Amino acid sequence: MELPLGFSPTHIFNFFVGKYLGFCGLQCRLVELDNGTTMECWMPKKYGTRQTRGYSSTDKPSLVLLHAFGLNSYTWCRQVSSFSSAFDVFIPNLLFSGRSHTTNKERTEYFQAECVFKLLQQLNVLEFSVVGTSYGGFVAYRMAHMYPHAVQKLVISSSAVNMTPATDEAMVKRFKTKNVTEILQPHDIEGVRRASILAFHKQPPFTVPEFILNDVLNVLFNVNREEKLELIAGLQLRKPDAPPLPKVTQEVLLIWGEHDPVFDISYAHRLKEDLGDRADLVILKNAAHVPQAEVPKEYNKKVLEFLTRPPRGE
Repeated sequence: MELPLGFSPTHIFNFFVGKYLGFCGLQCRLVELDNGTTMECWMPKKYGTRQTRGYSSTDKPSLVLLHAFGLNSYTWCRQVSSFSSAFDVFIPNLLFSGRSHTTNKERTEYFQAECVFKLLQQLNVLEFSVVGTSYGGFVAYRMAHMYPHAVQKLVISSSAVNMTPATDEAMVKRFKTKNVTEILQPHDIEGVRRASILAFHKQPPFTVPEFILNDVLNVLFNVNREEKLELIAGLQLRKPDAPPLPKVTQEVLLIWGEHDPVFDISYAHRLKEDLGDRADLVILKNAAHVPQAEVPKEYNKKVLEFLTRPPRGE
């Protein structure tokens, strides 16, 4: 079944989510950085229109939300209203999602972390907490390690930052694919269908029509496809010669769906053990890889409780 000319369910969804984010007090801006990069970001409207000057007087702390691989900032729409009550919320599109792009040849999660940090510097956001889900969690963890003076608290959501090359092998075997790229960057309708099955524990009581899956494939996964494949290849956590995961100094919340088939909860437990007393672990029932979308009320409550409580020792 072909889409009618000019009709795209994904574009329509994005349009209404954008309107909703605006209703919640956010605006979308493009910000040019000094490393050949332009970042697209949803941010509070009070941050004005000039790219080099932010709003320096606010009674709210800042919170950055980093999305999963191949997706975009709209995937945080179930969090914006709740989080905006306590925080100035910033939701960037990571490189090659939305309108974020670069002429730089770097493709590592370190470079993604650098770009998000530079974006916030341009806006005069000097301190912030960060929440990252899946690939966004890899970037968030690197930010916490690279910029400990700026990152106040860290939330790692469904993100095996402690993955190894063996993780790839296990995923390929479990999902019966040729390589991990087919999981992270689907190239056909069946790949998109598999991704949706991995994302949610409770599946819809109907089969998603092929024209919708094809639209998602073309709008989300086929745009900047080559660059996204380069991001997968550049992910340092997957390298056989990658150094050990560095320790971070911030308080950390690890929040996982109990039925996550991508990074099962054993990764969360091992990461909690590695991080020790500075990490809390929350496992959400009836959720898989995207608990922020599947059980948003419980997810938002746990994240806000962590972010708004006084630092340990106070």
